[in-house]
Amino acid sequence: MSGHDGSAGGVVLDPAALLAEVVTQRWYTAKDQQVDEVAVVESAAVAPGVQWVLLGVGYTSGEQAIYQLVVEEATGHDVAERPEVLRWMFPDLAVEGVRRLVGEQSNTSLIIDEQIIVKLFRRLDATAAGTASLVRNPDVEVVQRLWEHGFRSLAEPLGVFERNGRDLAVARRYLARASDGWEMALDDPYFMDEVGELGTVTARLHVVLAEAFGSQAGSASAWAKVMADNLARVTLPFDVNPAARFAALAAAGDVGAAIRIHGDYHLGQVLHWRGRWYVLDFEGEPARPVAERVAASSPLRDVAGMFRSFGYAAAVGGLPPIWETEARGRFWAGYRAVAAVGALLPADSGVVLDAFELDKALYEVAYERASRPDWEHIPLAAVRRLLR
Repeated sequence: MSGHDGSAGGVVLDPAALLAEVVTQRWYTAKDQQVDEVAVVESAAVAPGVQWVLLGVGYTSGEQAIYQLVVEEATGHDVAERPEVLRWMFPDLAVEGVRRLVGEQSNTSLIIDEQIIVKLFRRLDATAAGTASLVRNPDVEVVQRLWEHGFRSLAEPLGVFERNGRDLAVARRYLARASDGWEMALDDPYFMDEVGELGTVTARLHVVLAEAFGSQAGSASAWAKVMADNLARVTLPFDVNPAARFAALAAAGDVGAAIRIHGDYHLGQVLHWRGRWYVLDFEGEPARPVAERVAASSPLRDVAGMFRSFGYAAAVGGLPPIWETEARGRFWAGYRAVAAVGALLPADSGVVLDAFELDKALYEVAYERASRPDWEHIPLAAVRRLLR
């Protein structure tokens, strides 16, 4: 792993101490992996007593990651929410008050003066900076392209913080007092009235993504191979054969188009604000490799992700099975109401949609086992249902 001597502005940074701070953060999702090596990849003085750092971590599994943090020298704690940090990152933005959002995030969201939201990307692609293979952060690239193509179910992009070819943070308009889809599903008795429109916005998103990034014929065999390879990441406590379902996908004829998609689509990634839905967070599933996250795939993969989210909401909220069934039906009806999306879908969506939903549920089993063991039963129940 490449790095430097750990000095920034004359201050020597201790990689081990930095790692000790990183592993305490909610956005650190590799708690089940053993660290093999750690090094400072890049650093800079932000303000007196405050250092910006990219910390490279190698694991005994062979995986590598780079984590972004901003540390106070005196305490060693992350202080990314300080106004001087955001002024350093975004010199064109006026910054007075800053607060950090709390909740389940793989990044850190900071609110500037209740007008702007900054998302600080915490885990970065480990590809060496400055190389031709460096991949842009999908959340930056996709939002910029969608905005240029007139899709407005997004928070307006206001700026990007990048160094040496890496996208490190993004600033966007803050949709104050918006409700996310997860909150609405659990708390709002009128949620079902909005689910059809969410499906419609999702279909429009896919149509514009196809326009912005292009489309091609989907590859059943390629999708099935990725799904089969993903099986190595998870073991199941019961005797089932997910590979057979993926083999059925590989044998399918018409599977529709492959386009750039959201990649981690669920109720927590959409906001309802002033009577409209807005889509957030185009990074894709953080535990998957970046190359896999940006690869063209079926729009039905996003549909499957939202279907799985309805399942989570039903399980966590103690909602009856009919709730999930109705949510799925209304979303799908709203989605199919957009005529243009039909050109991206197979004549029969069932085999493709089922395979992507199973792949998502298996991913969730591995994620919950590592991060929230008390929730592992939720995706396991879905795997059982999908393999009946």
